[in-house]
Amino acid sequence: MKHDFPSVKFFEKQILFEDGKFCKLPPEYKKETNKKQLQEFYKKILETSCPEVSNGEDMLGFNYFKIGLICYVGLICESSSRARSNNLKKKYPANRFQFEYIKKRIEEENNLINFHEYIPIDVVAQNLHEIRGLNAKVTDNLDALLKFDNEEKWEEQFEAANVNLKKIYVASRLTKFILDNTKFYNPNFLETLTLNKDRYFNPHRCVSKIVKIYRNDFKKIKPNIEFTGNSTRKLQGDKEYFEILIKIFVENALKYTTIQTIGPQIKLIEKNKIVTIEIASYGTLIPQEDKNNIFLKGYRSNTNKSKIEGTGMGLYNAKKLIEKFGGSIEFSTKSAVENNSVEVGWNIFTLTFKNTYNAEKNAFG
Repeated sequence: MKHDFPSVKFFEKQILFEDGKFCKLPPEYKKETNKKQLQEFYKKILETSCPEVSNGEDMLGFNYFKIGLICYVGLICESSSRARSNNLKKKYPANRFQFEYIKKRIEEENNLINFHEYIPIDVVAQNLHEIRGLNAKVTDNLDALLKFDNEEKWEEQFEAANVNLKKIYVASRLTKFILDNTKFYNPNFLETLTLNKDRYFNPHRCVSKIVKIYRNDFKKIKPNIEFTGNSTRKLQGDKEYFEILIKIFVENALKYTTIQTIGPQIKLIEKNKIVTIEIASYGTLIPQEDKNNIFLKGYRSNTNKSKIEGTGMGLYNAKKLIEKFGGSIEFSTKSAVENNSVEVGWNIFTLTFKNTYNAEKNAFG
């Protein structure tokens, strides 16, 4: 990695000088007549790590700055008024900087290198791209090993699969979900998202797949997810984003389930060509005053935000995705007792899709 300023470092027991991004290493550092003195001088400086910025002047008259195990060299501070420095300023104008500017830049670079404050976005993007590609290859090869060649037979093939292969498959899918979550950090992602209207999928299979993945995840203690119902109708759009939508609600239901013996209940109902998915979790009820706000961006109910970590973005993202599929969502609660005198019961999200597709007739409605 090339640093902002010229630098010196240990490499395979050798002391190496390098150019910087902002300016080059003065040629005096490359002269054979100066080599021995420079090696001895900077060897002593590099022997110890320095948590704070320290600085000085070397035998060539240039300023050096040290932080951590990195030493920046060949610099000229504007504040220096010595005759030797004045000559260097004239000779190397590109290496002249204000003291405070140098200090600030190398502190920022040190934080970046050591991930103290932030990771550069281009590094993150590149790494995520590579991880996504590798994970896709793992999933493709697992599909071949598990013989997931037929979407209609996916459930029976999954149940019959080797337990260790199933765990690897689940891990690869959960990894994909984590990577997919990064898309939503782009503030314009949902506004610009366009679904492929040439694609059709069975929502029942999508829900079933997500349920099986979370039933077989790696948590030792977890509530069981109950899934009932069926549908042969299809929805229009990308299956990938529908699975993300269902994943959000399943994770939400698991997170807010307060009694482990009463797990989330998911019902899929097809009636009059309308597909309804009901996702219910048993726990502390969302109060009436919060019901109209839970789909707002960043909103978290006072009931849970002091007990359970969250960003308040999950339900907002889910609502936007539902609208992309032409669906609607409603939230309701059902108290554990009829008189509503307790704060525990079922929090229920109902997803409704009216514009469904009849695969047999090759038509909507």
